Amino acid sequence: MVQRVRVGHRDWTTQVEGVLEKEGLRPVGGMEMGGKSVYCHQPTLRLRRDDGEVTVVALDEDSRVETLSGA
Repeated sequence: MVQRVRVGHRDWTTQVEGVLEKEGLRPVGGMEMGGKSVYCHQPTLRLRRDDGEVTVVALDEDSRVETLSGA
């Protein structure tokens, strides 16, 4: 999974590899937006890395999910 993170005029690329365990949705918003919205969700992937660590990443239009060879 590769993501491009942009802050102002700077871009960073992040990458994480793991086995896909689950696809999901998380509510978007917070107290400053009047609470978490039931109608606005962001897609997520739950990945288990080789060392056993579990990470959940949020997907956006700059996310790129790739299947590795041998997977």
